[in-house]
Amino acid sequence: MKSFFLLILLLPVVSSAQDAAFRGIDQSYTSIKSETEIKNMPRITSQDGLGICYAHVAATLMQAENCRVLKQECSSLPEEELFSPLDVSRFGTARDESEPQDYRSTYEGLRGVLSGGNPHNAAIIGALAVGSSANEACVSLDKILSKMNSRGETVEAQVALWNRLKESFDKYKKNKDCPTCLNDIYATAKSDIDENLNLTKTNEEVLKAFAQDTYDKFLDDLLGAKKCVRAKQQAFFENRNATYETYPESNPKNPKKLKSPVSAAQIKEKIKEVLRGGRPLALAGVCLADGKVNSCPDEANHAVVVAGYRQICKADGKCRESLKVVNSWGKAWQDEFNGGWVDADTLMAQTQIKPDALGWFADGKKQQ
Repeated sequence: MKSFFLLILLLPVVSSAQDAAFRGIDQSYTSIKSETEIKNMPRITSQDGLGICYAHVAATLMQAENCRVLKQECSSLPEEELFSPLDVSRFGTARDESEPQDYRSTYEGLRGVLSGGNPHNAAIIGALAVGSSANEACVSLDKILSKMNSRGETVEAQVALWNRLKESFDKYKKNKDCPTCLNDIYATAKSDIDENLNLTKTNEEVLKAFAQDTYDKFLDDLLGAKKCVRAKQQAFFENRNATYETYPESNPKNPKKLKSPVSAAQIKEKIKEVLRGGRPLALAGVCLADGKVNSCPDEANHAVVVAGYRQICKADGKCRESLKVVNSWGKAWQDEFNGGWVDADTLMAQTQIKPDALGWFADGKKQQ
């Protein structure tokens, strides 16, 4: 299995329209000269306070491919048929090659929920190695956070909650020889969980989660994804003849470097080519920090899905290019940008042109 060196570390906070990577097209551009759009796309999802945009990207590509193959209306599928981005997060980091790649049990823990992961790994492992994930009916971040969302809590408040739980877990591990300390730590965490998360967990179940050896496994136990193993709790990737392609190509002698120079214009052309073939793409390495593309802070690294291209013009003939982005920041963000249509040159200027910046499902050879 191919290893990807582009690790997405995600900004786990919904940012405003002022993010450097995203600019809308001026309303004076009204005439669409050319357009390619994948219209049959899944419903918009939100990563809320977790750094799992990579998992949302992978789940969106997997869902769109299922809908293409099965000829389903993607936006109206029931939760039982939707890949859970929360569960897909377990596939975002590469596993030891000595371990089996095609078993869900190999991928213990909800990985990278605070630190991020790789959308290409998540798509390849989730779709082509394991072939399934928990469905949204079994484990849904929206449902888990419904108490906070109903109170109108900000994403920053959600980030603070996950960080508090991480701090409690770390303290719990460090104070194993202090029963009084453990009781206090547990009581504080249990109160936080009961107040903010829509979970029905007994004291024994929460204690069992605290007994896990990593925070990833703690969250797996706490949030319930670990239990979503029965077929009726799973969504299955249908196109077993699919492959997963990436661009640009890496240098075989130094996989972190490009095999040959690639321009932003070439990235756009590859996006248009794949879209014309009827599939959306993952775009990784989007830097949300203005002027820091070549030294992008980890917390400003982002990944999105690209589902459309337009050339749109003014009455005087001046034209701009626009890309339709499917972001993991919820429906409000999509609506703010007219369904996700952003200025292509601005987005390209904020994208790190590295190996595997783009990824998409493609047709493989038919099995005999």
